[in-house]
Amino acid sequence: MHSLIEFLLASGIALVFHFGLHLDKEAYTVFGVGMLLALSGFLIMRKLHQIENRFERLFMRAHPLDSLMNQLKEPRLAAKGRSFMAMTESLLRMLSEGAIPLTESEYYYEASQSLARCKKEVRAVNSIEIADWMGKVQKENYYRGQVRARKKGIAIRRIFVLRPLDLLNAEILMTIRNQVNDGIDVRIAMWDDVHLSGTEQVEMPINFVLFDEGPLILRSPLFGIYYGKKMFSLEEVSRFKRIYEILEQHARMPDDLLPGPTVSEAVILSEAKPDQKKDKDQGEVKF
Repeated sequence: MHSLIEFLLASGIALVFHFGLHLDKEAYTVFGVGMLLALSGFLIMRKLHQIENRFERLFMRAHPLDSLMNQLKEPRLAAKGRSFMAMTESLLRMLSEGAIPLTESEYYYEASQSLARCKKEVRAVNSIEIADWMGKVQKENYYRGQVRARKKGIAIRRIFVLRPLDLLNAEILMTIRNQVNDGIDVRIAMWDDVHLSGTEQVEMPINFVLFDEGPLILRSPLFGIYYGKKMFSLEEVSRFKRIYEILEQHARMPDDLLPGPTVSEAVILSEAKPDQKKDKDQGEVKF
């Protein structure tokens, strides 16, 4: 298009020189120079277009995701594409830092595998959501694995991080007592007593497990797809050990915080542990 405009412009000027000014020599000169400029411009633009196409093909090979993003013209599709790109970038950064994202099924599988390889102790920090301890087979199997490991002599230490209202929930109290009866070394830290700083405070890590000296299994929902992650980084393992030790400083024994079991709870506990005896004076089960 540019070459055609240059050709027409040169021809027009040449005609003016020839018919208007009667300068034949100058008219031929202007027309010739214009033709050369138009031809050279056409050849240069054609070469640049070829180079552009070549680099575009090379870019698509080297950056297929970016090239596909450029093809998304509809605004809603482009916004969704940018969201997926951000998620992919975050996942790749996580992998580069030595963390493996896990779905819920993968999370409990990896936790069970780490528990099976554990030799000395398991240190866990958990919230007390009832859904975490009952309902799904994979969760129940993981907990049964902890009980079996405890019977084999592996120390299982768990710190529950509770809010004051949790102490009024009968199911929560029953869950804690059941774990105590299963031999789990349970401690309780109140949420309001815990004050962390820096990255610990931002992340609020109250659901993680340390197996011996590593690895670390951390429940930290990611993008609505992944349930948690498994980490091998010595720096991260050391950081979570420090968090565990801080929480341990705030933790108390269950008997210091929990009220005595109700009559219905006592019946359930007595059925689960036939050898336990009731305190005749108070009508409660002694642990």
